Amino acid sequence: MTISPLKRNKTIIEKNIQANNIIDKFTGVAKECSNTTGGVLFNLLQLDSKRKGINRNKLGTASSSLKGAADGEDGKQLEARAATTAYIADILLRQDYLILLSKAMVVFGSPAHRLEDNMSRASTALNVQSSFAFLPGVIMISYGDEQTHTSETHIIKVDRGYNMFKLDQVNKISKCVIYGYIRVEDAYESLEKVMESDDLYPWWCDIMVFGVSSFLIAPVAFQGGWMEAIVSGILGTAIGVLHEFSKKLFNYANVFEISAAVLTSLVATGFRHKVCYQSVIMASVSMLLPGLGLTTAVMELAARNLISGVVRLVYSLVVAFMLGFGLSFGSQLWRALDSDTSDGMECLPPLSEHWRLVLLPILSTFYSITLQAHPRQWPLMVALSAIAFNISRYSSQILEPTASAAFSSFSLGLIGNIYSRITHEPGFSATLCGIMLLVPGSIGVRAVYEAFDPDGNGMGLAFEMIVIALSISVGLFVSTLLVYPTGKRRTALLTF
Repeated sequence: MTISPLKRNKTIIEKNIQANNIIDKFTGVAKECSNTTGGVLFNLLQLDSKRKGINRNKLGTASSSLKGAADGEDGKQLEARAATTAYIADILLRQDYLILLSKAMVVFGSPAHRLEDNMSRASTALNVQSSFAFLPGVIMISYGDEQTHTSETHIIKVDRGYNMFKLDQVNKISKCVIYGYIRVEDAYESLEKVMESDDLYPWWCDIMVFGVSSFLIAPVAFQGGWMEAIVSGILGTAIGVLHEFSKKLFNYANVFEISAAVLTSLVATGFRHKVCYQSVIMASVSMLLPGLGLTTAVMELAARNLISGVVRLVYSLVVAFMLGFGLSFGSQLWRALDSDTSDGMECLPPLSEHWRLVLLPILSTFYSITLQAHPRQWPLMVALSAIAFNISRYSSQILEPTASAAFSSFSLGLIGNIYSRITHEPGFSATLCGIMLLVPGSIGVRAVYEAFDPDGNGMGLAFEMIVIALSISVGLFVSTLLVYPTGKRRTALLTF
């Protein structure tokens, strides 16, 4: 490998300073232990630099920055030191780039079960010996050097999120680095700008999304009417406000799901004579349902990511239990305070299919906002969501729930992967939006809710939730296998 002149920007200046500090540290220690000129490690690095074909003409600014440092070294030592500085600075830059890239992938919602493989491809393209391990909330990266028999491990705390617009930008930067279109130092600074940039939508949009999504999903997915939609929308907005509070108050975040479920159940039970109770409670907490996390956990387990998959699976089940417990507690609390112990009204027939066809694209659009997607990404996300939902709806009339879920997810994944194959643009964002309409989170919450009822079938519903999540995972895996039987040769595979 030949070291080309490094661009004198802020990033490279920092890496050159770090490299000089490393050389000063180790050559100083080696001089104390040996009378040989330059120290043991310095001589090893000097020989390694010469072996890699580094010469004075290719040192550029790295050499000129050391000309004034006349501290007793002769010209050859200055040249070797400059070469070593450039060499180490380049290694540090590539390592820091991989750290920042892995963090961006997690923060912006890259497929969890493909993170290790995708990052291994990126490190191989940069000729960096590394290994990656991704756990919920933690990234572990280890760098090794066979020549010096040293290793360095980084443990990074990071919270997973979803930002489809920034994920698309990060994927493009990674592609450009792998194919050599841009230098690593430019890519590093571009990633920093993406990480530090503001989200597309301000904080109050999250509250609006909670309310509007709850309003729309009541008639679309939970057999509700206009009255159920209105009550669900009001409760969803209140939950959105509580969600913003949970971001600011650490202690409240621990009881956010339970408090939101209790509030929902109290209001729904109080209006049980005017609205359908089941439709209201499921639609109101729809944004908190753990279905997507459960499906992701099952996919990680299927991909042999055992530790991460088990942790995510247990967390999803705990969230389902918290929501189910809160709904049950709120209902029992209202009935204890209210003298009227009669049951609520029977659920009225749902809205017509025409209304569902009108409301579904609007619901998909607000799901796209939840995923921080750019408006130019909306059409594909809305189209695939509509296709997935309608396939699921009509296939469930002739197939069992598990078979219907597998067929729907297979169709969704197949269309998304074919789009990605043809356009060379990631279809992950559109597929993810469709999956949000298929995941069985409502089944899990209803299972826990009915588990508190002696006459309920809570355990059966809980088992059905896991089986449907497994069916969705199988459908997505098979669709990816058909379109990408051998994966991608060099770049990251952003798909389920």
